[in-house]
Amino acid sequence: MRMLFTLAVAIGLSAPTPSTAQDDAKKAKATLKVGDPAPPFHVSKWLQGTEVKSFEKGKVYVVEFWATWCGPCIVMMPHMSHLQQEYREKGVTFIGFTAKDNRGNNEESVTKFVAKRGPNLKYTFAYADDRTTYDAWMTAADQKGIPCCFVIGRDLKIAYIGHPMFLDIVLPKVETGTWKAEDGAAVEKVGEEVNNVFKSFSGDAETALKTLSEFERNHPKLAGIPYFNAPKLGMLIKAKKTAEARKFAEHLIDQAVKDDDSGSLRNISAALRSPGVGADKQLLPLSLKAAEDMLKISGEKDAAALYFVAEAQFANGNIAKAKEFRAKAIAAATDPDMKAQIERLTKKYGE
Repeated sequence: MRMLFTLAVAIGLSAPTPSTAQDDAKKAKATLKVGDPAPPFHVSKWLQGTEVKSFEKGKVYVVEFWATWCGPCIVMMPHMSHLQQEYREKGVTFIGFTAKDNRGNNEESVTKFVAKRGPNLKYTFAYADDRTTYDAWMTAADQKGIPCCFVIGRDLKIAYIGHPMFLDIVLPKVETGTWKAEDGAAVEKVGEEVNNVFKSFSGDAETALKTLSEFERNHPKLAGIPYFNAPKLGMLIKAKKTAEARKFAEHLIDQAVKDDDSGSLRNISAALRSPGVGADKQLLPLSLKAAEDMLKISGEKDAAALYFVAEAQFANGNIAKAKEFRAKAIAAATDPDMKAQIERLTKKYGE
C-alpha cells in the first residue's frame, strides 16, 4: 500500500538520527561492513548522468540510498549536488540509488521526480525495479533508515557507511587516501554531538544557539548541515534576534531558489510565521516570499505549496488571498486525507 502524502509529511521534517551510531548487537548482525569489497550493483534504469557499468579501481564512489517519500533524503540532495561539483574533477562519482518498494516508490514516481528536480541536482540517479541491490547493501549492512550512503574508496572497498550529512568530513580523507579505521569512530562521536544540537532545539533558544555555534566552531565543515537551518531560524526568532533572523532567512531563501529546493523553502516559510513571530513586519513578508518561491518550483497544481501560500497570506493579514489559495489547495489535493487536513487547518480563515 502506497504511503499517503499527508499534509503532516509536507509540513514537517523530523531530526534524523545519524546512522553511524551502531551498538554491538547491530554490528554483530551486519554481514557487510566497512573494509569489505563493494557488493554487486544492479540497476534497471539510469535516470540521469553517465551509467556506471562497474566500479573502477582508482576512483571514489558515493552510493546514497533514498526514496521519493523520504523528506530527509530530499533535503540533503542540494548539498549532495554541491559536493559532486566540488569533487567531480578529483575522480568522485555520486550515485543516488533507489529501488521499487510498497510505499509508492516506483519507476513512474522516481522518473517524474528526477525529471523535475534532476536538472538542478548535478549527480547521477539510478533506479532498480527489484530489491536485489537494496538487500545486498542496506539489508546486509543492517541499515534500516534512509538517507544512507556507502563511500567506496579507490581500492574498491567500503570506507564509510552512514548518514550523508557527514560526507564533508569523510570525503576529504577518502579522496586523498588518508582515511583510517579509527576515523569511523570519530564520525560516530560527531554524530553524538549532532544529536545534542538537535536536542537543544527543544529547550531555551539562547542555549540552543550557543550549542549550535559551538558545534559549528568545532566542526566548520559541517556548519552547512541542511537540517540545522530551519531550527536555527526558529531559535533566532524565539530569542527575538529579529535582524539576524531576517538576514539568515534572506540567505536561506536565496540559496533555496538557486538550488530549486522547495523543501527548504517550505520549512523556512513555516518558521517565519511561527507563533514567536507575532505581527513582525520584517519576517512575515519573507514567509510569503518563501511560500511563493516554493509554489514557483513545485507548480500551480501542488496542493502543499498552495496551502503554504494560503497560510502565509493569512499570517500577513491578506484574508481574501488566503481564501483564494485555500480553494486552490483543496481543489489540487488528490489525496483525501490531505484534502481533509487542509480544510480543517484553514477553518480559521472563515467562510
